[in-house]
Amino acid sequence: MAAASYDLLVIGGGSAGYAAARVATDRGKRVALIERGPFGGLCILKGCMPSKTLLRSSELARLAAHSAPLGISAKEIAIDYPAIVRRKDALVRGFADYRRQEVARRELLTLIDGEARFLDAHRVRVGAQELTAPRSVIATGSRIFVPDIPGLAGQGCWTSDEALASDTLPQRLVVIGGGVIACELGQHFARLGVQVTILERGPHLLRRHDPEFGRALGGYFEEEGITLHTNVRFHEVTRHGRSKMAVISIGDPEQAGRRLSVHGDEILIATGRTANLDGLDLAAAGVRGGAEGLVVDEQLRTTHPDIYAAGDVTGTFQLTHVAVRQGEIAAHNALGGPAQSADYRIVPDVIFSDPPFARVGLSEKDAALLGRPVLTAGYPYDDLGKAICTGQTKGFVKMLADPTTGEILGVGLLGASAPELIHEAVVAMHYRATVADLMQMPHFHPTLAEIFTYPAEELAAKIQPVGA
Repeated sequence: MAAASYDLLVIGGGSAGYAAARVATDRGKRVALIERGPFGGLCILKGCMPSKTLLRSSELARLAAHSAPLGISAKEIAIDYPAIVRRKDALVRGFADYRRQEVARRELLTLIDGEARFLDAHRVRVGAQELTAPRSVIATGSRIFVPDIPGLAGQGCWTSDEALASDTLPQRLVVIGGGVIACELGQHFARLGVQVTILERGPHLLRRHDPEFGRALGGYFEEEGITLHTNVRFHEVTRHGRSKMAVISIGDPEQAGRRLSVHGDEILIATGRTANLDGLDLAAAGVRGGAEGLVVDEQLRTTHPDIYAAGDVTGTFQLTHVAVRQGEIAAHNALGGPAQSADYRIVPDVIFSDPPFARVGLSEKDAALLGRPVLTAGYPYDDLGKAICTGQTKGFVKMLADPTTGEILGVGLLGASAPELIHEAVVAMHYRATVADLMQMPHFHPTLAEIFTYPAEELAAKIQPVGA
C-alpha cells in the first residue's frame, strides 16, 4: 500500500492538536489529524467541561443549604446524583459532537482513527497505513500519574476519570493530592454529603503557589467538614473489612511522625499528570523527551527540526488555553513564515474550588527563585463592600510590583469570582501597566473588582524610582 502524503501530520486530536490542524488548513495545507480515541481531547471528555459541570451542581447544593444568613431558608435539599451525572454526560457528548462537526467541515483535514508510531522523522504508521509529511506536530497530551504506593495497585483506586464517571456517591472518600483535582473534586463530593479526607505530601494545599493561599483554602475546607492532613508520608494501601485503608505518617520523618490509618470506600488519586508518549517510538524520529515532557525550544520545535510539539506533552503548563496557543504557534512555525514564540509571562492559572483561586505572573516564590526584588501588598475580601453585601467574604488578593518602576509583575486571588476577575490583571500585565496606572482606571462601586485598587494604592506609595 502506497503511503498517503500530507503537508502536515498532527498526532493528537485534543485542544492543541485541533488548533494546529485549524491553523494549517486555514493556510490551505492538507493535514492528517491522527487520534487514537475517544475523540474530543482531555478538556472536553475528562477534564475542564465535565468537572465544571459537576461542580456547579455541588455549588448550588451548598448555596441552598447555607442561605439562611441572607434570609432564605431551603427546608429540604434533594440530591439526585444520577441526574447530575446524566446532565454532565449529555453536555460532554454535545461538546465532542460539535468538535467532530468542526473537523468534518474542513475539506483539507482528514481525521484518522488509530495510534501513531514514527517510522522516521517524516513517516508515521497508523495501523496498516503509512502517512508521510515534511513536518509534524506532536500533541498527544498527558495521562494520569499514579504514585508508587505499596498495595495501591492491588486494592485499586479512582482517578479523575472514574470520579467524573461514577453516578453513585461513596460514603467516605480518601483523596491523595493537594492540587487542582484534589481541591475541586474533594470539595465537590464533600458538598454532596461524602465524608472526605485529603492527604497532601506537602506542607499545604496548592504547594506550587505561595503558601498563604493554600493554607487559607485548607482552613476553609476544614470549616466545611473536610479532613485535611499535610506533610503526609504514605506507607501502604490495604483493606480493612469492606473499606480501603491508607496507612500514613504525619510530621517530621526524622522523628517517625504520627502514624494514622485513613479509611474510605474509594481512594481518589489526584497527584497530577505526565506526558503521554506511549507507543510513539520517538527514538525513530530523533525526538527526545520523557515523563516531564518533550524537549522543545521557544518556537516549540523538538530536537528534530521538522517535528514540533504542543499542549500537555511539552510539560510546560497543563492548561487548555496554553495548549491552544501552543498548537497555533507550532503549526505556524512548522509551515514557515516569521517565527513565533510562546510567551508564558501572562498565563492565568485557575482552581475552581470555593472560594476559587486564580493567579497570573510571578508569585513571591517565583521571584525569590529568580532573585528578583518585588514589593507585595494585599487586601481581604471581608473589608470589601460588595463582598460584605453578598456574604462572599472569604479570601484575599496579593499583588506584586517592581520596586522601582511599579510595573505589575503578578497577582494572586483567592475569593469569589477570582476566575473572572483575574483577567483584569491579565490585561493590565499584557500592557505592562503599573500600579499607578491601575489606580487611575475607574472601578464601578460596589464591585468585587475594586479589590485590585487597594493593594495598587499601597504599592504605589512605596515605589522608589531609580535616582529618586
